[in-house]
Amino acid sequence: MRALVLLLATVLAVAPAQAATRLSLPEAEAKASEANPRLAAARQEAAAAAHAAAASTARRAGSLDLVGAYDRFESPRLVRPMSIDLFTNPAGGFAQLPWDEQQVHYGVSWQLPLLAGGAIREGIRASRLAHSAAESQAVYTRDEVRTAVRATYRDALFARHAVAAAAALREALAKDDADARLAVELGARAPVDAAKVTFALRGAEAQVAALEARARTAQAELAALLGEALPEDGYDLEEIGAEPAALEGVDLDPALDAALAPALASRADLAAVRAQAAIAESRKRLARDAFGPRLGLEARYVRNDAPSVSGALDTHEVSLRLELPLFDGGARRQAMRAADAALAAARERARGKELEVATQLADARGRFAAARAELAAAQEQRALGHRVAQIEKVRLEQGAGQVEDYLVARGQELAGETAYWSALYGVHNALDRLALVSGQGEQP
Repeated sequence: MRALVLLLATVLAVAPAQAATRLSLPEAEAKASEANPRLAAARQEAAAAAHAAAASTARRAGSLDLVGAYDRFESPRLVRPMSIDLFTNPAGGFAQLPWDEQQVHYGVSWQLPLLAGGAIREGIRASRLAHSAAESQAVYTRDEVRTAVRATYRDALFARHAVAAAAALREALAKDDADARLAVELGARAPVDAAKVTFALRGAEAQVAALEARARTAQAELAALLGEALPEDGYDLEEIGAEPAALEGVDLDPALDAALAPALASRADLAAVRAQAAIAESRKRLARDAFGPRLGLEARYVRNDAPSVSGALDTHEVSLRLELPLFDGGARRQAMRAADAALAAARERARGKELEVATQLADARGRFAAARAELAAAQEQRALGHRVAQIEKVRLEQGAGQVEDYLVARGQELAGETAYWSALYGVHNALDRLALVSGQGEQP
C-alpha cells in the first residue's frame, strides 16, 4: 500500500501542468461577438423591436376571432336575439319562441379598422423607428464591446510584461543581496550597504506580487467580456506586435469641426437617440389625432344553442361603427401636453448627445496625440534606463559607485520598461478610442 501511494505521488509530481488557454486578440474579439452578455442583450432588443414593428403593420389587416359564451339565467330567456322571422313561424306566439335558462353561443368575429385616429399609422411609424434605434444601438454596443475587449486584452499583456520586468529585477536583486552578504562576511562592504540591497529586494518581491494580482484581475475582466469564466490557469495571450501600423497615418491636422461632421453623421448611438426624438414626434401626432373620429367595420356569425331548442339558430351581422370623441374629462388634452413635453425632452437629449460626441472626439484626439508623445518618451526612457543600470552595476562592482545610485538605477530601469509597455498599448487604445468616437468602426 505504501509503495502504491509513493508511486501515485511520483506520477502526480512528474505529470505536466495543465497549459493555459491559448488566446489571440482576433479570437478574443470573435468570442466577445458571440457571447458577450451586453451585446447579446442589445441584439435581442433589436430582434424584439423588429417583431414589434411587424406586429404593428399586421394591425392593418384587422382581426379574426373565435367567440363563445355559456350563460345560465334565473329564468328562461330568448336563446337568440329578437327578430321578425321568429314571428313568421306558423306556430306563432311568444310561448313558441326559443326560451331556455341555459344557453351556449359560439361563432367567429372579424373586425377591420377603417379610420383609427392615426393610431395604426403612427404606431407603425413609431415601431419602425424603435427598430431602427435598437439596431443602431446594437451596432454601437458591438463597437464598444470590441474596443473594451482590445483595451482589456492589452491591459493583461501590459501586466504580464510588468510582472516579467519586476521578476527580473527581483532575481537580480536576490543575486546582489547574496553577493552583498558575502562581501560583508569578508569585510569588503559595510553591513548597511547589504541592508539597503535587502530592503530593495523586499520591495521588488512585493511589487511582483501586486503585479501578478493585477494580471489575474485583467484576465478575469477579459473573461467577463468574452462571456465566460476565467480558465483555472488563465489565458496564454499572444503578443499583438510592436508599433501600430497605422500610427503615423492618423491625421490630426484638420480642425476639429472638419472631423466632427463625419462623426455626427456616422455615430450609431447618436442615430439611436435621434430616432427616439422622431418617435416622440410620432407620439405627439398620435395624441393630436386622438381628437378625431374612428370608424370600424365588424362582421359576426354566431350559433345559438340551448338544451330545449332543436335546429339551427344561427345569426350573422355586419356593423359599421363610427365614434366621435366629445368629452373625456380633459384626458386627451393632457396627453397632448405630455407629448409636447416628451418631444422637447427627446430633442434636448439629441442635442446633448451631439455635444457629447463633440467632447468625446476632442478628448480622443488629444489623448491620441499625448499617447504618441508618451510612446516616444518611453522608448528613450527604456533604452536609457537599461544603459544606466548596466553602468551603475559596473561602477559598483569596481568600487567606484554607491549602492544607492545602483538601486536607483535599477528602479529607473524597471520604470522605463513598464513605461514603454504602458505607452505602447496606450497608443493602441487611444487609436481604437479615436475610431470609436469618430464613427469609423474597427481599426487594424
